[in-house]
Amino acid sequence: MVATLLQVLDTILPVFLVAGIGHAFARWGIDRLGRRGRSPAAGDIASGASRADATLGVRRALHALTFHIVGPAFVFTALRGSDLALEAFGMPAAMAALMYGVLVVVGWAIAGLGRWAPPARKAAVLALASKNCGNYGLPVILFAFGEDGLVIGTVFMITHLLVHMTLGLSIAAWDREHRVLRRLTNLLRFPYVYAVGLALLLRGLGVPVPAAIERPLALIGQMWIPLMLILLGVELSNIRVAHVWRPAVWLTAAKLIVPPLVAFGLTAVLGIDGSTRAILVLQASTQTAVNGLLVARQFDARPDLVATTLLLTTLGSLVTMSVLLGLLA
Repeated sequence: MVATLLQVLDTILPVFLVAGIGHAFARWGIDRLGRRGRSPAAGDIASGASRADATLGVRRALHALTFHIVGPAFVFTALRGSDLALEAFGMPAAMAALMYGVLVVVGWAIAGLGRWAPPARKAAVLALASKNCGNYGLPVILFAFGEDGLVIGTVFMITHLLVHMTLGLSIAAWDREHRVLRRLTNLLRFPYVYAVGLALLLRGLGVPVPAAIERPLALIGQMWIPLMLILLGVELSNIRVAHVWRPAVWLTAAKLIVPPLVAFGLTAVLGIDGSTRAILVLQASTQTAVNGLLVARQFDARPDLVATTLLLTTLGSLVTMSVLLGLLA
């Protein structure tokens, strides 16, 4: 029992500590940047605007660095250099797609039973279907299962993001003018698509990558996990809890309880066992993602409800993920 508890603490606590550094940086470090950019004669309004601009600029820079440069570099080197057989990547991808579809249905059902307005229904879907399997899930997988586990978790995460960028965006924009073909072509702007495709192609053909190229990519990719955790803390610091407690509590309870049960069922149906089963259940059980909040803000789908659910599920995941790690790791 004591050994299990120590293992859980060694896995979960580092995640929250690094995210806490990002939170502290957003609350005090970025604020200092805003003050330095303000002239002595500026007033309070200018001061607030300066700090807001500094915060937004740093957040955008972190997002761009993490998801457009460091992330694809990690994905390319991880998939190309993994010892796992290519056939092993199919199950994590299928699991991610199935989980997203099931949770879309669950979110829509909860909102329907509560007779929520259309924007709140979209918020319910985004809050339940989106998973923080990148910023949160991958560090947990790395600490608990090592590099091979990280590759499986990465395949799950990439598939989840691809589904989220198509199905999730389409649901959020359902009452606006949009075309399915346009949503699909937007994937061509998603750098992970090229990283995955190129890594699998080179690996399948057995083409070596020159060390002068592979080593810089590997060095850049090593920053991914720390940057994602810092970015998680930065985003959490920007959340302001609104007066949407009742629906948020319902969504939080569903988010913390339903995904693990569905994931256990799907892994049993698909015949997945061992460490792969544990990794996929953990990835499927992560809290509401920042990406879900960003989509809700973009389409005005009750972002206050999604933000509150994100905060509550992040706090609640400290318990649920610890229990799952105790059962699975």
